[in-house]
Amino acid sequence: MSTIAFWSPFAETGCSSSALMSAYATAFQYRARVLLVNTGPANYGVESGIFQDEKSSADVSYSFEENGWDAVERLFISGSLNKHNLKDYTKPLLKEQLDLLTGSIYRKERSVSEKEELLKKLLETANQCYDLVLLDAGQSNVDSQLIVQQADVVVVVLNQNMRHLEHFFEEILPEQITERKLHVLINKYDSHSRATLSNIKRGFRYKGSLSAVPYTTGYLDAINRRDVARYLQLESLTEKKQVQKGSFASAMAELARLIMDGTGMRTVLKRLERGA
Repeated sequence: MSTIAFWSPFAETGCSSSALMSAYATAFQYRARVLLVNTGPANYGVESGIFQDEKSSADVSYSFEENGWDAVERLFISGSLNKHNLKDYTKPLLKEQLDLLTGSIYRKERSVSEKEELLKKLLETANQCYDLVLLDAGQSNVDSQLIVQQADVVVVVLNQNMRHLEHFFEEILPEQITERKLHVLINKYDSHSRATLSNIKRGFRYKGSLSAVPYTTGYLDAINRRDVARYLQLESLTEKKQVQKGSFASAMAELARLIMDGTGMRTVLKRLERGA
């Protein structure tokens, strides 16, 4: 239905952790079927926050040799990748809500055209099975610009480094992604910095979608423990009246809402709930 790419032109901005958080937040808060895709190497990127022993479930024997990006690539080459078998090669993170397509072990060298054909086929197939497909381009095994070009919405992950902000808003944005639906996410946000959201908008005359996720020790520790799922679930269960403005919980909810609005999915799901 809709493809969202998490991308950053700069290293170490937290692109993968933002994609992982967004996937869980969206699945927790909305009746949406979400596929999170690691386009890079196995065990890195969005997978770095997941327990190693979660690679096996009680129901299905899960191994990288038979699943993930490598399996999808084999199916694509053989011409047998379709909506009926894609889910067989993904890992369920939240039953009937969130699946993960793990990264590649073998990382075969492919031409740009081969990568593009594979990515297009994967997205065409995934969008027949899922409401949202989230692509982590931060650790990409596929050219990140190919991912951006195929996305319906691009979430650009930045921080409050003023040199990075200047380079993005003054050079990268007008030259590369002006025609894309865009959401700018300021990660590891410090509300005491002079580079506040309002100052960023005002200083760069940016009128688009913008939000922030505060630096949160608990989330960092959860990633290090590979315990992201439990941490995010606890955050999402926080009562709305107890959620403080600017907190990690409120940022997580806002980002999920902005993603759903940007793709038009909130309207679609409301219609489905009404039986329309």
